[in-house]
Amino acid sequence: FWLKPLGSGNHNIMPFDFWNVDEILAEQQEVTCKVAVDIAGGGLLNPEDTKEKDLKKGTKIRVPFWLAQQSVRRNMVDLELPGIFSKVVQEDLKRDATVCRLVSSSQYFFEIGMRVAYLQRDEALQKSLLAGLVTRWKEIVTLLCKFGVAETHQSPLNAGFSIFPNTLTALEHLMLTGGKEAEKHFKKWMDEFAIAHIEASSIVEPVGTASKRARKGL
Repeated sequence: FWLKPLGSGNHNIMPFDFWNVDEILAEQQEVTCKVAVDIAGGGLLNPEDTKEKDLKKGTKIRVPFWLAQQSVRRNMVDLELPGIFSKVVQEDLKRDATVCRLVSSSQYFFEIGMRVAYLQRDEALQKSLLAGLVTRWKEIVTLLCKFGVAETHQSPLNAGFSIFPNTLTALEHLMLTGGKEAEKHFKKWMDEFAIAHIEASSIVEPVGTASKRARKGL
């Protein structure tokens, strides 16, 4: 997951791994665009009007993000902010990101959100996404517990914590799986290289003996 501050470099270019299945799936997210110029032969992008061969300026269409991204870069369309990244959602991320059911919006909520922020040069959206991701990552770490400590978190007294695992996006599932894998390897290492118990030296007097001598004035 690649991040770069909006204030540095070209805002409209983000790296894309052609062979990365997750990136391909993320960019299948449908978004709404407003056509900025007449597009000859673009009528097929507007299924609501099958009679028009061309796409007229001002028409709103829904297309996959990968197509919208290329069209925005060519100044052919204007991308509208998707509802899943609305101001209300951004406020919820800031208020308590751990209770947001992000997976219901998109399995690739953060990936597609950062790309939208880059295209629209929306620094507020970028900051909200980063803050939300950091908060949720901390919750994942808490969920994993300390290495080597087994603990059950599913409790009716802490409903939010119990629900949280069901709200994870694809990226967050990778974080959780990676944490569990790290704990597994750590336990294996501890079993193979157990630390020896430290015992007191035989030349050190027991505490009781030293106290008796002190009382006798020895």
